[in-house]
Amino acid sequence: MTEMNRTDEKRPWDKHYSADRIDIVIDTPILRVLDAGFAPGQQVPWHRHTNVIDHFWVIAGRLRVETQAPDQSFDLGAGGYCAVSPGCEHRVTNIGGDTCHFINLQGFGAYDFIRPGTAEADHER
Repeated sequence: MTEMNRTDEKRPWDKHYSADRIDIVIDTPILRVLDAGFAPGQQVPWHRHTNVIDHFWVIAGRLRVETQAPDQSFDLGAGGYCAVSPGCEHRVTNIGGDTCHFINLQGFGAYDFIRPGTAEADHER
């Protein structure tokens, strides 16, 4: 099922963070592709996923992807890429002075969003 810019589409991230723009390109039970635009300073807070690998490709702007265990920081510009393994806590921040445009592929597996220090997951599709 492919959904583009549907306002009635369930958007589980809305209760965890806000962004200037997140368009759903692909949404299936095991794969999600998002086309996102974050304003300067906008951030996805610390979290982890049980099954999915988070892939980030920067189209324009500056994006920082930070991970814990291992503690790493990836500062990505246009053309930059990184991936975060399942179970690894991470956060994503626009560190530039302009909108950061990036693609986020989440797969393969059921999506969840688990905040640090909790065992409870948001399983929403």
